[in-house]
Amino acid sequence: MEKPIKNVAIIYPYFAHYRLPVIRELIKSPDIKYTLISDSDSGNDIKKINPDLANKALVDGGLNWKFVRNRWIYKEALLWQSGLFRFLRKEKFDDVIFLANAYYLSTWFAVFYLKLTGKKVYMWTHGVITTKKDWKWRLRKVFYGLSDGLMLYGHKAKTVMTKNGFPKRKLHVIYNSTGSVDDLIATNEISIESQNNTKNQLFKYPDLPIVIFVGRLTYVKKLDQILQAAHILMEEDFKVNVLFVGDGEARKDLENLAQSLNLTDYCHFYGACFKKEEIELLFNISSLCVSPGEVGLTAMSALGNGTPVLSHDDFNYQMPEYEAIEPGINGMLFNRNSIADIASKTKQWLIENKDTSEELMRSNCTKIIREKYNAECQAKLINAILLNDK
Repeated sequence: MEKPIKNVAIIYPYFAHYRLPVIRELIKSPDIKYTLISDSDSGNDIKKINPDLANKALVDGGLNWKFVRNRWIYKEALLWQSGLFRFLRKEKFDDVIFLANAYYLSTWFAVFYLKLTGKKVYMWTHGVITTKKDWKWRLRKVFYGLSDGLMLYGHKAKTVMTKNGFPKRKLHVIYNSTGSVDDLIATNEISIESQNNTKNQLFKYPDLPIVIFVGRLTYVKKLDQILQAAHILMEEDFKVNVLFVGDGEARKDLENLAQSLNLTDYCHFYGACFKKEEIELLFNISSLCVSPGEVGLTAMSALGNGTPVLSHDDFNYQMPEYEAIEPGINGMLFNRNSIADIASKTKQWLIENKDTSEELMRSNCTKIIREKYNAECQAKLINAILLNDK
């Protein structure tokens, strides 16, 4: 068996569990040996990859994984990864990929060290996704400029950065993913009887269209705007049911708001749900997924389940995944923070797509997941960047 062409390290503070599918795809490459470097603990409630996988052979599903110690400084605003330089000196890495964060102090020093030793440095990042040039923007520009290439989540960042002096040849779009095509695209057949039973269990008026949100119920996601928009529609005699799937700090206030707006009979708080079959069913009975704040990976989950997405149009305050929304095809965009426009676009979508077949809608939604936002595609793009830049 021939040796891999390259020896590559991927350095993160920790590896969230949703990264596992793309890592699994990357380690399949016969041309690149990948080594993960991170702390074994996330230090927060985000689900992480099980560090026990470091003790298993690759053929048994293990990972080539080395551990450092995260030392957070000044209320966890800054990070130093103890032990990182030991691995960088010991291992003969050709390329190193960092999760790009300008507040990770050890990354700055590591990048300078690697550049001095002739190694190539890549940064996995959202990139500069705002046109507002404050000090943070300038800091990131200097930081990103140290790399040999940026692996970006979306095309908007590439456009913004190109217009602001970043060399286009260094900017590579790799999208984002939470699983393989088979993981992300729902294929289970859900019976009409099951759909109707679920609607009857959840809502007093089960025949009304359902708008859904799936994720943590936090204030930053501006979920109150969904209820405010539903109230506007009710005033226009266009009623919808609202389904919140998730839990979080904002739940109690959202429940109180629903009551004050006389939406109690039209709103259901399902709670946290981690069972794939249940989530598939809940998306299946819903006509539209609404995300008033940053849409992020919620878009991936919704589209993979054949449910169109409505989110806002201001990329300065968005996550890169909003680019997956193709207005008029698999969702719509509304004017940021305009509750009236959320109501208007929701009504427009529901009316215009009232007679669209479930099969066509599912095809429209899943198409971009199959083509771009999956682990296979992401790994292929990353491998190509590394192998074509020898």
